Amino acid sequence: MVSVFRVFVYFLPISSLKYLHLCLLVLFIFSPFLLSLLYMSPEKRVIELANQYLPPQIRIMGLRRATKTFNSKTACSSRTYEYLLPTYAFAPYAWTTLDYRIDDSTREKVGRLLKMYEKSHNYHNFTSGKKYEEDSAMRHIISFTCDAPFLASRSSQPQILNSTTQEKREEEREGEREGENGKELQTSAKTKTESSEVENDAAKCGDEQNVKMEDGNAVEKSDSGADCGHMGKEESKQSAKKVEFMTLKVKGQSFMIHQIRKMVGLVIAIVRGFAPETTLIEAFQKGKVDIPRAPALGLLLENIMTEKLMTEI
Repeated sequence: MVSVFRVFVYFLPISSLKYLHLCLLVLFIFSPFLLSLLYMSPEKRVIELANQYLPPQIRIMGLRRATKTFNSKTACSSRTYEYLLPTYAFAPYAWTTLDYRIDDSTREKVGRLLKMYEKSHNYHNFTSGKKYEEDSAMRHIISFTCDAPFLASRSSQPQILNSTTQEKREEEREGEREGENGKELQTSAKTKTESSEVENDAAKCGDEQNVKMEDGNAVEKSDSGADCGHMGKEESKQSAKKVEFMTLKVKGQSFMIHQIRKMVGLVIAIVRGFAPETTLIEAFQKGKVDIPRAPALGLLLENIMTEKLMTEI
């Protein structure tokens, strides 16, 4: 074997010999590193290397081995989408405010309407370019539920500032700081004068401060009641600064374009009183029904089930 290798190297040109020696040198130097990579699990190695080149907002959490003929479209058995929306979307027109809180009866009505989408139906009215006679218009919904509402703080919208507007803002802030410093000096002088007046009044009225214990207890009770009222007001103010949201989760075999948005939009229209409940049943029939689309913001893919892939592996 060694003699054959020597004959092979003898007939190689000088340029290829240099390249061969360089490859052997690199292999000898990096062999410990390559062996350590082989001992590491391939999943951890790929995840760590990939996360190094991804932004911090995007992370790879796991890795799963697939077959050579794997197709994400055909191997997927079901998909789960969630739609996040504020609860005032279900409020009547006169009550559509950020302070709206959904009640139990409205939430039960929303859940009951979402249940009507389950099982197999013809969704030709919930997409574009589909006819009632087409087989692809039939879709199967496994479940459609609504989660419990929750509160989230109101986020201020970011503003894009130019260089001129930034300079103006800085000048206004400097002026406000100077005004605040002057006000602090005035308030400190006022507090000094008020404290001196209070001390004089206390010295004059020292004999009149002998109050009974019952009166003192009554005063303490009134103070505690005032504190409780103040705390209640603060909690109500904090809750008023938040918006109530709710998550709708739908699981089905496959979905068409605009299907989920129209499903949510029709439920919103029925709950708000713009359409009767019979509209949802009529939408599955042969006739055409004009259904509003809910905004795309808030719709995201949560999970993809690949049960067929797991059985093949």
